[in-house]
Amino acid sequence: MNGYLQVMWAEVVRERSAFNSLQRVIITAFAILGMIAFFNGAFRSVKPSAAANPPAAQQR
Repeated sequence: MNGYLQVMWAEVVRERSAFNSLQRVIITAFAILGMIAFFNGAFRSVKPSAAANPPAAQQR
């Protein structure tokens, strides 16, 4: 009986570690996608600054 519990516990620990690593990968992927979307929206909403468009280029 004790050996059966040890085998069951080893299986549970193995599944839990696999699930934790999968969960970490999914969370990391969504965090990266969220940062990309956030910066994409932030850079779109910002008007082009004077440094990006020098006054000499604007006068032509």
